[in-house]
Amino acid sequence: MTKSFKEYEHEGWNSKASQYERLILPLTRQGFEPILTSFSDLTGKKLLDVCTGPGHLAGEAASRGALVDAIDFSEAMVREAKLRFKDISFMEADAEVLPYDDLSFDAVTCCFGLLHLPNSAQGVREAYRVLKPCGRYSVTLWCGPERGGELFKVILQTVSSVGDMNVDLPKAPPMFELSEPGKIEALMSDAGFDDIQRKPIASAWRTRRAEDIVEFIKYGTVRTSLIIQFQKPEVRELIMEELVKAFRPYERGAELEVPCQSILATGAKPH
Repeated sequence: MTKSFKEYEHEGWNSKASQYERLILPLTRQGFEPILTSFSDLTGKKLLDVCTGPGHLAGEAASRGALVDAIDFSEAMVREAKLRFKDISFMEADAEVLPYDDLSFDAVTCCFGLLHLPNSAQGVREAYRVLKPCGRYSVTLWCGPERGGELFKVILQTVSSVGDMNVDLPKAPPMFELSEPGKIEALMSDAGFDDIQRKPIASAWRTRRAEDIVEFIKYGTVRTSLIIQFQKPEVRELIMEELVKAFRPYERGAELEVPCQSILATGAKPH
C-alpha cells in the first residue's frame, strides 16, 4: 500500500530529528523573534507551541516567562526536545487534533509547521479552539521562489532540470501556497480570527560552502529528499553535483548566504 503524505512526513522527520539542531535550526530560528514579539508580555501566560520539533522555540518562550506546552507528531523530535528542555511539557500529538480542552491557552505558535500538515485549515481551526478569548495565534511561513524564496528557487530549478519531479509520491499540499497574499489570512479569518496581520521576515540560509547543500537537503527536507531518492542512482549523483555548482556563486570567502524570505502571520481570537 502506498504511504500517505502524512506518513512520509512522519517517517522523514523521525529519521532527521538528530540532525535538526545542527543543520536546520539556524534557518528556522530566524522566525522565533518575530513570533515571540507578536505577543505582549508572556510572563505567566499559557503558550502552546505546535510542530515544536526539538523544542527550541518552546524553550525560548519559557525563558521569557511563558508557561509552555509543546507538541510534535514525531516521537523522535519529542525525545530530542525533552532532552534539551526538561521543564517544558512536550507531547507527541497531531496538530490537526490537539489533545487539549477548549479555551486552554493565551497564545499558540507554529514556526514553519503548517506546510507539513495535510490539512492546514484544520490546524488553524484547532489553534483557534484551544485559545482563550483575546488569545493570539502566530505562525511563520516560507515564501515561494517568486516572492524572495531564492534558496528554494535554486533547489527546485536544479532538481527539476536534471531529475523527474513526477515520481511515485502521494499528492502534497503546495509548499508555498499559504504565504501567497491573502491565503493564510483567509484560513485564519474562516477559523474566526480577527486583527489578522502579515509581516515580512528577511531570513536567509547561511553556511560555509556550497557542498553543505547536500546535507541540508538530506536532513532538512522530506519531500525534496524523497524526490531525489526516487531517481535512478546516476541521476541522484548528478543532481547533487549540479546543486553544488548552483550554490557555488553564493560563496563569499568562507561564507555562503542565500535569501530565503518568509512571513509572520498573526491573528487574535475575539472577546
